[in-house]
Amino acid sequence: MKNQTPAGNTLDNQSTPHVTVLVLHWRGIDKTRECLKSLEKLDYPRYSILLVDNGSESNDGAMLQSEFENIEVLRLSTNHGFAGGCNQGIKHQLLKTADKQEESYIWLLNNDATVRPENLRKLIAVFEDNSKAGAAAALVLEGKEGEKRAATGVGKIDFSKAKTYLKPIPDNAGRESSSILSCDWVTGSNLLLKESVLKEIGLFDERYFLYFEDVDLCLRIRKAGYECLLVADTMIEHEGSASTQGGLSLWRAYYHTRNRLLFFALHSPLYLKPWAFFLISLHVFKHCLTLPGRGPSGKAKLKVELMGYGDYCLRTFGRSTRLDWCETFVLDKAGKTE
Repeated sequence: MKNQTPAGNTLDNQSTPHVTVLVLHWRGIDKTRECLKSLEKLDYPRYSILLVDNGSESNDGAMLQSEFENIEVLRLSTNHGFAGGCNQGIKHQLLKTADKQEESYIWLLNNDATVRPENLRKLIAVFEDNSKAGAAAALVLEGKEGEKRAATGVGKIDFSKAKTYLKPIPDNAGRESSSILSCDWVTGSNLLLKESVLKEIGLFDERYFLYFEDVDLCLRIRKAGYECLLVADTMIEHEGSASTQGGLSLWRAYYHTRNRLLFFALHSPLYLKPWAFFLISLHVFKHCLTLPGRGPSGKAKLKVELMGYGDYCLRTFGRSTRLDWCETFVLDKAGKTE
């Protein structure tokens, strides 16, 4: 028997804005199934699900569509990364709502995330209560059952140190009166966006391909006069980096190095741009001294960091064509890529 969307999701409640839940899938079909099953239980009355099959090798989107009859599938022939895959889905949806006068929303959700019934309703309430809200996200929990911890926090950008980080949420953040926290950026693992804001500021910068694209988008949202908000009294559960585990975790080291350079080159104040380049270069240089002593995994991480650094200097962005070997690389226990 096919999975069905709950009767509450009939799009007949015109008093609430419509939300397209955009789930980006590349690998991990079992995780995507769990994500879609959890979406069926949302208590929000007007939403639809768009699954973007981001170039899966087995055409997983067609299989999932046969199992979940109320989802729409957009099949992409190749992996466009997080930035490009989401952009394709967003463009697809914006074409549908181009002639409509009502405000609509797009909720980006990682395929390895599972939601709670109230998530979307609480996120939309934040937008309804705050006309300056441009992006909002639920708190993300990671870890094993019974050991869940908050994996996201208040996103901050420190231009003086050329760093982005997540500041732990205050102890009282779960209380209703203090549950909405203003951030420099919120994670793309679950990111509710207002369509009118996207039309105003543009979509993800596809030069990033993977990592830092959410920070970049949030910064542009804030520069346009809107707020990025973390809603700490509603939570989703997420398996971090599920699609880039094992040898593919080396992708993180490559894209993080290259894209950190790109982000701070684009957005640092003019007088801090050379300083940002120096600090990130110093970080890579320190790894040249420390990572070779950590065995094959340390050397592999250094290799991809230097590749990312070099590609930034050569202005080579988007998807790297030089990382195929990472997929079959076996990490040793002592050689974590963090």
